[in-house]
Amino acid sequence: MAQNSLLIVGCGDIGSGLAKYFLAKNWRVIGLRRNCDALPEGVEPLEADISSAESMARLGKLKADYVVMTLTPQSYRPEGYETIFEQGLDHVLHALSAPKQLLFVTSTGVYDQHDHEWIDEESDTIPRRFSGQSLLAAEQRIAATGWPYSVVRFGGIYGPGRLQMINKVIDGECAPPEPEHFTNRIHRDDCVGFLAFLLEKAEAGEKVEACYLGVDDEPASIQDVQSWLADLLRVEYRADGEAVKRTGSKRCSNKRLRDSGYQLKYPNFRSGFQEMIKDLRQA
Repeated sequence: MAQNSLLIVGCGDIGSGLAKYFLAKNWRVIGLRRNCDALPEGVEPLEADISSAESMARLGKLKADYVVMTLTPQSYRPEGYETIFEQGLDHVLHALSAPKQLLFVTSTGVYDQHDHEWIDEESDTIPRRFSGQSLLAAEQRIAATGWPYSVVRFGGIYGPGRLQMINKVIDGECAPPEPEHFTNRIHRDDCVGFLAFLLEKAEAGEKVEACYLGVDDEPASIQDVQSWLADLLRVEYRADGEAVKRTGSKRCSNKRLRDSGYQLKYPNFRSGFQEMIKDLRQA
């Protein structure tokens, strides 16, 4: 029986989790990134800068049964996003042979809804921010290949090592009580788990939808999340920091993710943050 191969382009935290999962399944895993020193043991390294056509050309033609792209912008500036999600993505697609299934990780930032409305995969995507515009352009490039693909739009990712929210609560930099602002999130382990689930679904010959919203079961206001965390951490809820410019307040439905058969490890923010804080206290 031929060994399945998986190419992970931008093999960072989520990609490394995915790599470990499929290495344990005896898949051949290839990791492409600028610096391969941090790749998990067993991953075949491909070191290149996707923003450089010359760097990518040195790799030759890229072939794998399955491809996952988890790209990271060079900076939070228009040119940083364009360099990776438009020019860099073009370089990767030019080098890539058609896979059996391609998964492209993107973000709920492609939506611009901001009045607490519920959205799903069929909702309008008319982003005003440069980041959302570049991500949407990247999704369109993926669709234009004609290959079997799925775009996975993750909400705010949290989990081990991602302590921004906890630190804000501890430092008294919570959101002010008004206006209410809905947020959507997903635990890092569910990002890895859902991507692995989709690849195994494709390998089994089952239908994989062209787009999924990768969020947990419970959109929640930032105020509810931070006040709950303050209670758990036994600190006062304070909004002493400067006001943070937030993306639009919306509630993302994960019905399609649920209908796929995937079972969330952390179905809401409470289950995920409780585990994180437990680990921090034991460290």
